[in-house]
Parts: sequence; structure tokens; C-alpha cells
Amino acid sequence: MKILLVGGHATPGHDAVLRTLLQGWGHQLLHADGPADLVLLDLDGGADAVLAHPARPALGLASFDHPGTAARCQAAGVQMLLFKPVHPAQLRAALEAQTAHTFDYAQALAQADPWIVGVVAPQFMQDWPQQLAALEAATQAGDAATAHRMAHTLKGLVANFHASPLVRRAQALETDSAQCATPAYQAQVAALHADLGRLDMALTEFCLAHLDAM
Repeated sequence: MKILLVGGHATPGHDAVLRTLLQGWGHQLLHADGPADLVLLDLDGGADAVLAHPARPALGLASFDHPGTAARCQAAGVQMLLFKPVHPAQLRAALEAQTAHTFDYAQALAQADPWIVGVVAPQFMQDWPQQLAALEAATQAGDAATAHRMAHTLKGLVANFHASPLVRRAQALETDSAQCATPAYQAQVAALHADLGRLDMALTEFCLAHLDAM
């Protein structure tokens, strides 16, 4: 996705690591105003100017939790505030949460072949709750092999619906399956559950609107 970096000069070392991570994950970094999927605001680089930036959605980065920082960010429309040094897993989870929350699954389905959706969607909508339950059970049991397998299966299925945030989240769960028993991994599974619910609703509406093509 396209990420606009604002105010990222106050902590050069952290800024360099941040850029390396984002580019390594395949994101395109922007340095001037323009169409962006997300704005990453470094509050150490001039908080007042940064908070006045009109683009949304936005994530904030700060070195310290100064009194009132969280409230000012919320008032300015910054959905989440992270503190430096940001752990890569924490940052990736925040990015995925923001993109999935704002992603328009109905619009994505409009790019798909109605016939393919019609063939795949009914079985997917029937099966994904059981597949997710198996993934959740694997995290509770610390069963990395099952977690890896179920995340891989879900990744392939949601790709049929152009649901790119879900594909990325499932890919991350597949890659990090060795940490399946950790709270951070389980939080990502919970986020996957919410995203699957949104996709399910969009699929129901899509199928009802394309009954003649199925």
C-alpha cells in the first residue's frame, strides 16, 4: 500500500529502520502530499503541524507518552498511537488493522469474476468458521503445524475475492505460526476473525445481487 511519512526526521536512526521495514514488506513510501492509503505521523517531528495534517487514516509514532498526547491524537483523527522503538510485529499488526478496517470488500468483489465468486463463495462461507475455529484451537494448544496449515488454506481461499488485507494477514499468520501460542499471534487471529466476518457480509450481498450469473 502507499504510505505517506510525515515528520520523520526527529529520530533518524528509528526513521531509517522504519523505512527499511516498510519497504521490505512491499509498501510504497511517499514523501509529499498525494493519494495515500495511510499516513504515518512521527509526532516527534513537530506535533502541532503533524496533527493538523488532513489525510486519513493515520497512525502516530512518539518517543514518550506525554500527558494529553493520546487525547490530541484522537481529536485529530489519528486512529492509533505507537511508541518508539516500535517492534516490527507491533507495527505490522497496526498497519494490517488499519488497512483491513478501511478496506472496501464490496468494491474489491466488483473486480472479481461473478462466475468464479458464485462457484467458490457458498462453500467458503460454509467452511471458513470451521477453519477459523481450527486455527483458534491450534493457537490455544500451541500447535504450530495446524496453525500454519489453516492460515495457508485461508490465505488461498480469500485470494479468490481480491481481499488483499485478508491475504496479507493470513500470510503473516502462516509465516509466524511458530509463535502461535503468543498473545500477539492470538490477537492477529482475532483480527482475522473480524475481517472474515466483514468479507462474509460483502459476499452475501454480492451473491444476492448476481444470482443470474451463478
